[in-house]
Amino acid sequence: MTATPVKAAAATNIGTPGGAAASLAQEAAAYSAEISAQTPAASAPSKGLAGRIADVLRGRAGLASLFDSSREKSAPVFGRMGITGDLKPVQLPNGSGTDQQPTVPSPDRERTVLLQTYSLPGSRDVGGIFESSRKVLSADPANLDAVVGAVKDMVDADPSRFGIPSSDLRLIHAKGFEGQGEQADTIYVHFRQIRDNLAVNGSALSFTLKVFDGKPVVVAQIGQIFPQMNVNTETVLTEEQILSQIASRTGLSVADVASTFEFYEEKIIYSRGSWRHVKLFIAEGLPYMVAVDVVTGLVFAYDNRTGLQEAAPQAPNAVTGSVGGKAVDKGPIMTGSVVSEIALPFLEVKIGGKAYVTDKDGRFSAASGFEALPEGLELTATLSGPYVKIVDNGGKTLSVKVTVKAGDNQVVFNPGSTVKDENALAQVNAFDKVNRSLNFLRERKLTNDRMDRQQLTVRTNIDDECNAYYTPGRPSLNFFRSSKNCANTAYDTVAEHENGHYWDDMTGGIIDGGISEGWGDILSMFRLNNPIVGEHFMKVPRNGVDYVRHGENTYQYNEYDEVHAQGQAWGGFAWKLRKMLIAKLGYEQGAAVAEALVLPTMFAKASNIPAAITQVLINAMKNDGTMIHEAEIRAAAKIHGITLPASPAAGFVSNLMERFTAPLRKVQMTPVYTPQSPREIVTSFDALAAQLAASSGRTEGGNVRATLRFTAGALIRNRVANEIRRYMDETGLKYQLHEYKSWTSSDFLLVIEGTEDQIREHGGNISRWLQSIASSSFAP
Repeated sequence: MTATPVKAAAATNIGTPGGAAASLAQEAAAYSAEISAQTPAASAPSKGLAGRIADVLRGRAGLASLFDSSREKSAPVFGRMGITGDLKPVQLPNGSGTDQQPTVPSPDRERTVLLQTYSLPGSRDVGGIFESSRKVLSADPANLDAVVGAVKDMVDADPSRFGIPSSDLRLIHAKGFEGQGEQADTIYVHFRQIRDNLAVNGSALSFTLKVFDGKPVVVAQIGQIFPQMNVNTETVLTEEQILSQIASRTGLSVADVASTFEFYEEKIIYSRGSWRHVKLFIAEGLPYMVAVDVVTGLVFAYDNRTGLQEAAPQAPNAVTGSVGGKAVDKGPIMTGSVVSEIALPFLEVKIGGKAYVTDKDGRFSAASGFEALPEGLELTATLSGPYVKIVDNGGKTLSVKVTVKAGDNQVVFNPGSTVKDENALAQVNAFDKVNRSLNFLRERKLTNDRMDRQQLTVRTNIDDECNAYYTPGRPSLNFFRSSKNCANTAYDTVAEHENGHYWDDMTGGIIDGGISEGWGDILSMFRLNNPIVGEHFMKVPRNGVDYVRHGENTYQYNEYDEVHAQGQAWGGFAWKLRKMLIAKLGYEQGAAVAEALVLPTMFAKASNIPAAITQVLINAMKNDGTMIHEAEIRAAAKIHGITLPASPAAGFVSNLMERFTAPLRKVQMTPVYTPQSPREIVTSFDALAAQLAASSGRTEGGNVRATLRFTAGALIRNRVANEIRRYMDETGLKYQLHEYKSWTSSDFLLVIEGTEDQIREHGGNISRWLQSIASSSFAP
């Protein structure tokens, strides 16, 4: 059934959970009814793809109608961010699973403004929305508020490019970085689209600026905006309806929902083919969150697994000292590991009823001002501080209560721990490693106010195996206990990786899963100077390997691969670039330059790994506008199959945008009927062309073979390929579609086999369709 909304005279803001009841079957029925209500009654039976192609060729329909089932890109509200891809599926109390994450609508479904323009040395204008000349802003680069204002003025002055006014943008961050050596200063400005003050999930608009001659200059603009969303931003359901709806979806009682879930955020998402105004609710310790459509009553359950005080000056009779704990400082807890005492940084201790925080070396100092009795004062502490709080799932979280006296004191949490005391060692490991990882970022000014004010929950010894994960929403890092298969995951490289997800989430949100996996690995490799992530993770090696990932990998980037696989390209690129710069400049300078080139690009919030690497190239600009270490950046990218755009002198931006945004280019076809040998294809097809030449012409059964080749820009290639496959599947003919992919475009080779009449008919249909796209003004 369809949820019945309660009419309200005005929008109602609900700050606590609520909902209207509907079973899973009813929810599905409600969705079907909703779609039916939105779809006009058909006057004729629906047509297959062949019919739709024919309509386009006859001029009866627009080209967009061909793509009414194109694949949409996932845009998770929160995403599973485990160190491996092996997290067990989440099951709700009623036995049901979670829903598919929200998506970003494809441009044929929703009008979309897509921007990905760069201005590097030697670039030239390409005109229209892809104009990429450097915009010099009238603002003091030292005044970030003025820079943001100037960027907004630029947006408002060019509505055809950006699609919405700056009043529909919410500033996420504006972050400036000083250049290292000859490197020019960089400013990143990142916005998210809003509608009636509600954030639009999946939207983003980011600007990279370099400072030349004291002026901020826009050198990159990336993002996607949805200027014509159809969404009701009022709250229709009552609190009680929302509460009941969550209960029905999860299988919890209404009372349990009210006591377990808390309101987190209100925003706009795209799910099941529509924009939806939802309220998001999270629960402490649960691996899922819920989103309630406050207009229709539909409920979605999403897997959401995917992060200071100074010590007082010492007085003559002050109580001072250090706090430490027994831990395994490097690598996992395993037989043969070295257990040593380590200092615990940024830990809150209470002395005489007053709170103090240790410094990065684990030192504290309590100034005089109280009456120090001969027997001393009581010091108490748990593994908690301003940045990190340990919650142990395997037992009681470690604590300490000792007596301290005037002078220097030494406090140890678990003085008797050995390598067999996994529970205690894991807690100390986690507290120390996460704190030091966060401090690494703070010292380099790579955090924001939210990270610096927030205490991150870190859970240890979870009763599961072979993984660790980050949970957005109410941020937490989560580490598993050991098993016969894997080590306890609370150790240095794994903690760094999971903290990388926290860093990514806190600085504008996790835009791309592959990039976020790479960020986790980069943080681990850069801080620890170790290319191995998850060293000795597996007690039973797989194919002789006991670690999770390695910076020396030679993985070739593929945008359709699983996110942990994709992350190898970003992490591997960064590690190899760092190695090259160390070889070129020496360890200290090379490592520092690598950090300066790679780490600040977090704030550019790139949408894919090739774009992230391009941001490193942009970040390498010198004060005179030229680039430093360009050869090393390109070489490191090339190792992972990513060829950065050609020399700027040849017109970098023009060449890049022309290829990336082209609807369809270079449509070149062989004759529909292939004689004894097909003509040469393209250079990258040589091997396949030779194979076809040997077997072309007549095939077994008297059939013939035709070949067709074309090149499609990156923004449309997936949909073109999908539509051709669907068309060919309907024909029933034998065919092969080969794709040779680069970052900006793909070369395709289509091979069709059938009778001469079939080849002429279907090959001709596809050929004319491709030509119509190539000659049209269609843009994604």
